[in-house]
Amino acid sequence: MTAENENATKRLIRETATRLFREKSFEEVTLREICKASGINKHTFYYYFKSKDELLKYYYRFPWQLSAAEASDILTSDNYVDQLWLIVQKFTDYIQQAGVPIVRQIFIKNLTNDVGTFRVSHEMREMCRLEMTIIRKGQQSGQFRNHADPKVLVVLLEQMLYSLSLIWTVFQGEFSFHTYARFLMDNLLDVDTPFRFAPDENIDDFTDLFREHNEPAAQEKPSAENAAEKQQEEEAED
Repeated sequence: MTAENENATKRLIRETATRLFREKSFEEVTLREICKASGINKHTFYYYFKSKDELLKYYYRFPWQLSAAEASDILTSDNYVDQLWLIVQKFTDYIQQAGVPIVRQIFIKNLTNDVGTFRVSHEMREMCRLEMTIIRKGQQSGQFRNHADPKVLVVLLEQMLYSLSLIWTVFQGEFSFHTYARFLMDNLLDVDTPFRFAPDENIDDFTDLFREHNEPAAQEKPSAENAAEKQQEEEAED
């Protein structure tokens, strides 16, 4: 995310501004606050950045490229589910570390002026090829029970992550992005039970997020035995 040869002052300004964005929001943080917190004046700021918006340009590209260490972890993983999850987890870590204010600004920026965040870059294309290979092998081994075209499944997986990112931002990060990304991945690919990470019960907590604030949570339906007991009690009272 950070250029290796980035000037120390420039890095200080960007990291300070990023911290302020997380504490408040991109819209609420002023240039004056950024300069004061960084110990610089406006002339110094404009020497390194054209605008406040440019401070987030490092976040406008999702981290699809694998480091040598990450590639090694994937190749040495025990099973195909873990291999795929290590790739997905790179994205989930990025989203959670960026935080709601910055992720929200990524969406706003692309909605008002497409900066290519959701375009298919060379790095993403290579990542998708790796994901397709892993899914194909996982299908053959029985770890992925959804036998749809791996290319289609990769597209659905990426779109699922983007959609979940938006919902997570709208709901102000009130659920674990990491947990539900894994839950949705497990169900999209119909991961074999021994390799699943999140329990199926999580779907109830997840769907409850979409209720209106004044709408009561769904009550558990009474069993036939409970219903019979209740009817007997009512008849006894009569």
